[in-house]
Amino acid sequence: MTALPSTEASLLVRTDFTDGAAWEKTKAAGLAENEEGFRAYVHVVDDATLTDATWQDLRNATLALDHRASVRFVADHAALAGDHPIQVVDLSHDSRPPFRCVARELWAVDNNLNISNMDWEDFADNVESDGIYRGFS
Repeated sequence: MTALPSTEASLLVRTDFTDGAAWEKTKAAGLAENEEGFRAYVHVVDDATLTDATWQDLRNATLALDHRASVRFVADHAALAGDHPIQVVDLSHDSRPPFRCVARELWAVDNNLNISNMDWEDFADNVESDGIYRGFS
């Protein structure tokens, strides 16, 4: 696996390289500003050496870095379909299981967890029955 960049921003890591157009849609949705002007402040990692890397592999690689972000986002095969449910990986020492977040809500997870405005459970406990966070109703 390639080395991940050490950055203060959360990383959005692409691990599926089967559909370039689907990746572009996923990335665009995840990076887009919402109607109130909020957006995710992520560093995109688009490196084919990360093909099929697991969230555990990426979490471990991140923990070995000097990083400040509290989450890692993974664009795997599942994230390239539908409303682009990107995997959200906890980088705390609590090692909580990941959940998925639709790309259009990535800003909320990124912004709020990285400034400790909200807790992991605020999002993870509000996923729908399919394990995907789609925003607060």
